[in-house]
Amino acid sequence: MVYTAPAVVIDNGSHTTKAGFASEDLPSLVFSSNYAVDSEGKVIVGDEEIASRPDCEVMTLMDNGLIYNFENITHNWEYIYKHMDNQNGVDPKEYPLMITQHDWNTPKNKMTTAQIAFETLQVPIFSLVKTPLVQLYHVGKSTGLVIDVGSSNATVTPILDGIIQSKSSFSSKFAGDFANLHALNYLQKYGGLDALLPKRFSSTKATESFKNYQISHYALEDFKLSMLSVAEGAANQYQYPVTPKSYQLPNGSHVSVYREQIDLMESLFQPQLYQIPGVAIPEPAMDKPSTHGIITLILSSLKTLEGSFAGEHQTPNKFGEVLRELCGNILITGGSSLTTGFSQRILNDLYRSAGQLFAAQLQGRNITFGTLGNHHIGDIQDTWDRKFSAWKGATNLASMLNDYNGEADNLNIALENWFVTKSDYEEMGEDLILEKFK
Repeated sequence: MVYTAPAVVIDNGSHTTKAGFASEDLPSLVFSSNYAVDSEGKVIVGDEEIASRPDCEVMTLMDNGLIYNFENITHNWEYIYKHMDNQNGVDPKEYPLMITQHDWNTPKNKMTTAQIAFETLQVPIFSLVKTPLVQLYHVGKSTGLVIDVGSSNATVTPILDGIIQSKSSFSSKFAGDFANLHALNYLQKYGGLDALLPKRFSSTKATESFKNYQISHYALEDFKLSMLSVAEGAANQYQYPVTPKSYQLPNGSHVSVYREQIDLMESLFQPQLYQIPGVAIPEPAMDKPSTHGIITLILSSLKTLEGSFAGEHQTPNKFGEVLRELCGNILITGGSSLTTGFSQRILNDLYRSAGQLFAAQLQGRNITFGTLGNHHIGDIQDTWDRKFSAWKGATNLASMLNDYNGEADNLNIALENWFVTKSDYEEMGEDLILEKFK
């Protein structure tokens, strides 16, 4: 069967949902992954729709990068279908569907997602693809080290020949939301939370969850983007020259920002050095990579991967070769990685640390660190690639359904490796889903 309709591709992030046709260069829909509920229990989805109801409670769909609120994720997906095709809406029964997932997604979640896709939305063909894999495919590589720093999680995923090394893949919560907590702790000293609420809501009766949502999604994100940067090295060890900046709060007052410009983002690299009143930050433990900042998370991933090459069937110094290939193909992505200096800091710290940590494996040979990307850092296309890397990578795979060359090679590859049809789901059920999307 040839699929003429392009697949709908959905990437549900903790902060925003990205959706669009696989035939598009950029997602046509980008909106908050949160939703609101009014006093009668009606679910409200969409940025402007939520903004128009400050009296409603604002809820979340995601936890630790995974969907936990399946009762209401359906509203998110139905909103997408109603607003696709320039707000005209499309029928899910007529379009293939591809959704991204983290590597640590659970079998139960996968099965529930497939049930909603096939039984509620009635899609004809469905796929769940792993985020780091499609991110790497988007830059034309099958081997690389994917470092994804988004809103709720920072993840490090080594991929060798298209296979995710799951036992060496680690994540932590020292990501964008954690930086938001530090920014909030700093800014609320200058007028409290009300000073951070967008002006259009300053005289409106609003729920606390609505206020927190608006402050987090808009005021804090704007502050991070316009004011913060990452130091070239550990900010607490060097006296980096910092030119004071002035930031205008939503209420019109101004805040002078000094070393906070680099200290607030330093928390992602050295979380234990930057405490927040009332927030418990776990003590770092060698056997718990999630308790460390991003650089130690990366080194822990590589060190664990080294252990998998210690078997008797491995050729001498095989890991040294793999290490050089991974370090030469580093993909740094995610919205939080757009902070000025972030990518260079990771490369600087790895250059200082990895050579010493893996000296025996390198056997005196140099190691070259290089980042992957289709565009130069700072280019608007690079910004889109980092923000939408999972969505764009998924569209590359989903487009294979429509890439008919007369022999249907790409179509057959897509069906065999990535997709499940509704008829096969109805025939084989859970076993097929768990095997195909393992």
